[in-house]
Amino acid sequence: MKKSVKKQLLMNKTGDEIQVALVEDGRLAELIIERPESRRSIGDIYLGRVHKVIEGLKAAFVDIGQKSDGFLHFSDVGTTNEDYRALIEDDDDDDETVVDETGSGEDGADEDDASVEPEVHQEQQGSRQSSRSGGRKPQPRKDDGAEKRQSYTQMIAGKLKANDSILVQVIKEPISTKGSRLTSDITIAGRFMVLLPFGGGQVAVSRRVVSRKERARLKKLVRSMLPEGFGAIIRTVAEMQEETLLKQDLEKLLAKWTQIEEKLKDAAPPQLIFKEDTIISSVLRDSLTSDVTEIVANSASIHKETLNYIEWAAPEMVKNVSLYQGKLPLFEGYGIAKDVESIFSRKVWLKSGGYIIIEHTEAMVVVDVNSGRYAAKREQEENSLRTNMEAAREVVRQLRLRDIGGIIVVDFIDMMDARNSKKVYDTMKGELRNDRAKSNILPMSDFGIMQITRERIRPSLMQRMGDQCPACGGSGVVQARFTTINQIERWLRKYALQHAMKFQQLDLYVSPTVAEPLKNSDMNTELKWFLQHMLFVRVKQDESLRSDDFRFYTRKDSRDITAEYGDL
Repeated sequence: MKKSVKKQLLMNKTGDEIQVALVEDGRLAELIIERPESRRSIGDIYLGRVHKVIEGLKAAFVDIGQKSDGFLHFSDVGTTNEDYRALIEDDDDDDETVVDETGSGEDGADEDDASVEPEVHQEQQGSRQSSRSGGRKPQPRKDDGAEKRQSYTQMIAGKLKANDSILVQVIKEPISTKGSRLTSDITIAGRFMVLLPFGGGQVAVSRRVVSRKERARLKKLVRSMLPEGFGAIIRTVAEMQEETLLKQDLEKLLAKWTQIEEKLKDAAPPQLIFKEDTIISSVLRDSLTSDVTEIVANSASIHKETLNYIEWAAPEMVKNVSLYQGKLPLFEGYGIAKDVESIFSRKVWLKSGGYIIIEHTEAMVVVDVNSGRYAAKREQEENSLRTNMEAAREVVRQLRLRDIGGIIVVDFIDMMDARNSKKVYDTMKGELRNDRAKSNILPMSDFGIMQITRERIRPSLMQRMGDQCPACGGSGVVQARFTTINQIERWLRKYALQHAMKFQQLDLYVSPTVAEPLKNSDMNTELKWFLQHMLFVRVKQDESLRSDDFRFYTRKDSRDITAEYGDL
């Protein structure tokens, strides 16, 4: 029998920053942070302008007013226009249509994820495909699928033209230099259902609703409420809910869509048409389940917003909501302040005495597992297994806590017994089931390497909340200052060889860490360089420079000549 987990939602407001923590059995499991300069954009709807269409990429780049153009893949160009709908030939969906709540899209998001963003589009596509076949398996020719995909690609490329206006929704936030990922299959997420404005009357139910009787009841109810042309995905939390609550939720969603239609009448691209709910409403909508035993806010305004939402969505849980009155800060009072601080640490200690190191690279996140202490040879396998099992649980916790997505590679401690490797794999797989984000995992290789992919719809928490180190440029290592001095001396030799005039006067700017050995060497450095190269060089400190950087200026006209006479 699965052990029940005690969950708490802690809502902390400090200045303009809002932090929402999900605590499981006294330990921080997830942390959502929002600042005015980094508001989440998942679910936002824009009237965009097509910037360019690249058929080779099967994608269009759309200007939505952000720093970088959004990326709209042809597979995300939905059936929202009549030109596209002609390919579909929608029929009414079969009563057995099932939505896989674990997701099946590119990122495999859970249907109950933060705001039902990319997964809604994927599920919508899945249900459409099911309805098109009428529950029967199609019998195409061998190359029929490829021909249809090619035809679809050409048709989309022909319909999307530069400077066209298009209604799109953000399904992935900008990450690094990449713009937002967009879709034109618009969805609006509610508490009990997700509205599909162009759903064509289709209704799907979350797979987690297992009772056939309840599934049929929910479908019948929602179908009777939906206006013509609209579709819906019924969420897990709708199970056993009264018709009144479902109707209220649908009315709210339809009101939002009416506002969108009104705003579109006078809109000019690029323009934001619809902004997702506040962080508080979004978290409550997607994290409020029956096992949440306590909801605490340290702000009167957040407390009021929380109460208003819960009084409508889950009145039986109003008693669990409270305004924090403690003398210590909220996170300190609940003992999770250290967990929050650990998010920015490379090293995470394990109870066994081992530790994991988390390193971010451009392409992936690498996790190294270390035992941390010596074990006798006869106990080595047992010790390695114990450390690896604990590390597997902690790695998943850190992935959730730091919101790490993309490719994750875990280097476990080597083990000799293949059965032990299977135990670690099963542990990791079991822990990932508790993660709302969809993941894929491969068994441990002979080298002790395990590969994981986890959905990524926004930059990790560390990327959003941290600044790149000015000293190391994000590498975590700075060049030795004597290496920089050697580079400076090579530059001077090259300059002296290429420059005919002697006795030139130059100013050398370096960081204080490099200036220190130059000024304190046994022989005066400036005199040494004069004797070697017949150049008057004056060393100056510049705190804005890194230890691996230097700049040469002509003293006469203060011209930077560093790049002219040497490689930086």
